[in-house]
Amino acid sequence: MITLRHTFALAAALIPIGGSAPPSIASDYGGVKVIAHRGAGFEFDENTLEGCRQSYERGILGYEVDVRRTKDGHLVLMHDADVSRTTGGTGTVETLTLAEIRTLKTAKSGVPIPSVEELFTYFGDKPDVYLMLEMKTSDTAAYPDDQIESYCRQLHDTAKRLLPPGTYCFISFDRRALGAIHRIDAGAFTGYLSGTAPTEAMIAEATALGCGRLSVPIEQTTRKMATTIKAAGLQLSLWPIRKKEDADLAVLWGASILCTDTPSELLGKRNDRP
Repeated sequence: MITLRHTFALAAALIPIGGSAPPSIASDYGGVKVIAHRGAGFEFDENTLEGCRQSYERGILGYEVDVRRTKDGHLVLMHDADVSRTTGGTGTVETLTLAEIRTLKTAKSGVPIPSVEELFTYFGDKPDVYLMLEMKTSDTAAYPDDQIESYCRQLHDTAKRLLPPGTYCFISFDRRALGAIHRIDAGAFTGYLSGTAPTEAMIAEATALGCGRLSVPIEQTTRKMATTIKAAGLQLSLWPIRKKEDADLAVLWGASILCTDTPSELLGKRNDRP
């Protein structure tokens, strides 16, 4: 819960000591890496190659994207299972073939839905970029237990084949997927996503799964719990980051990343591009 006490503490923390603040690179805010959520979903068409490309041209170096698998076994970018919100088409990713997905265009700008391979190919020669790959496998009807490992292996192996080492991680609300990634590759970096307030039990589960980061709602997290998360050896991520005040609080509490729908706005990189 964000309180007036937090606000005063934040103001004090943001006053430079000794006349200067720590240096930040172009894609950092307060020394923390900025991640374009859904490829900057509030600035461009979400989960699209064009959105990522335009963000990269503005100097954004971190991206979170959502990965689903088509009926015929291809990995594509899409947040919702139902394609209607972002494309105006009908059906779900998991019941459509790749050929059918390729007929869809985004409702806002008319750009195509990319495959994971197309995204990775674009970023493959950009070792300064960091990708957070959200595994959208929580629906047990669409992704039953006996399909989780093959999905995770396909995503893991494609990333390993096309992306530079150390430039990507795997994140999910689905504990099955997080466990599968570590069975496939014990050294893979994973992030535990939660839509509820953090608890000691959640921290213990994330640790047991081998996760390196815990992402929790900013409005449901206290400074004390943020400290507890980090003391457990986990990186902290707070979401959603939709305004400067959110970002400032996340920096104050020691977040390792800032995952935001408006990275260009947060970093002051707005320009006249459509």
